[in-house]
Amino acid sequence: MGRAEDLNARLSWGGEAAIDELLLERQSEELFLDFKRSSDNGSGARLSDTDRGNLAKAISGFGNSEGGVIVWGVDCRPNQTLGDVAAAKVRIQNPRRFKSWLESAVSGLTLPPHPAVGHVAVEDDSGTGFVISHIAKSYLAPHQCLRPVQYYMRAGSNFEPVPHGVLAGMFGRAPQPVIFHMWGAPPAELRSDGSAFFRIGLLLTNRSPVIARDVYLSVTIFPPGANNRVAMEFPDLQNWSANQAFGCITQILAKENFRLAPQVVVQPVLLTFSLLPPFPERLHMKITTGCSGSSIKEFSHALSPEQLQDLYDTFIAKHHSTDDRREFARRIVGALGTDQEAGTREDQ
Repeated sequence: MGRAEDLNARLSWGGEAAIDELLLERQSEELFLDFKRSSDNGSGARLSDTDRGNLAKAISGFGNSEGGVIVWGVDCRPNQTLGDVAAAKVRIQNPRRFKSWLESAVSGLTLPPHPAVGHVAVEDDSGTGFVISHIAKSYLAPHQCLRPVQYYMRAGSNFEPVPHGVLAGMFGRAPQPVIFHMWGAPPAELRSDGSAFFRIGLLLTNRSPVIARDVYLSVTIFPPGANNRVAMEFPDLQNWSANQAFGCITQILAKENFRLAPQVVVQPVLLTFSLLPPFPERLHMKITTGCSGSSIKEFSHALSPEQLQDLYDTFIAKHHSTDDRREFARRIVGALGTDQEAGTREDQ
């Protein structure tokens, strides 16, 4: 997991408590993190022109660089020693509505549109809160802002205009395949023995404009105790070879004649989870993906015994709702829905 994905997971999972930590730490804006105060705090009838401009610049700048995260609803002020630091919360009115405005604006802000921008609303009981925007490094880069017509890059804590000559040198290379993992999102079920049970597909997709070869996947999972079980099945051994080591490591490699075309989704692994308290250990998962000619992508996810117990208790209380049962499965595997490396696809 890269720095942008790590920040996105921390903030999406932790919500306002994670934002409070940034304020307490006097977190400064940096290469992967930007704070934005909405020009009207989300109280208008639409996304303001200032907020649209800030989002457009961030999509171009983060997308043309290594990706990044915007926290909407935090005032950032200059500090001589620390730089631009998170100073105060300036809450957004109706963050879910503000999130929908951001989602609607994305496709019309840059050329080409960025395909991997996600948003999460963090809302309190009063209906105010924050929005977390994750802008992944883009395989369609460079992205040009439409208003003003300009390319941007992230440099330190700023979005800087980039001359055409610099872009030509940076993006004139041949594109490389990029492999990401995703999850199916089936609803968990409550078994008669009290266990939370679900089967979930681990999916791979090629988010690049070129064909991927020699695709590989490594999955390491440590269950949280003797009452808990994680099993793996391999539904497509015609195209994949698999082996397991030490009872917790699974290694999968595409066979020689297999190719993964752009945007195609495949499911080399099916995992079965059966979870029942007590949880004496944490649940820890690490996933590594890649292919010939690409960089390695790593994703790590862990839940403490306390977090597992909280999730289980919530599941027991809300297991009559399909959406809540699906949310439980997503939380267990770390599929936050906005993390482009850990997205989900709903399965009934």
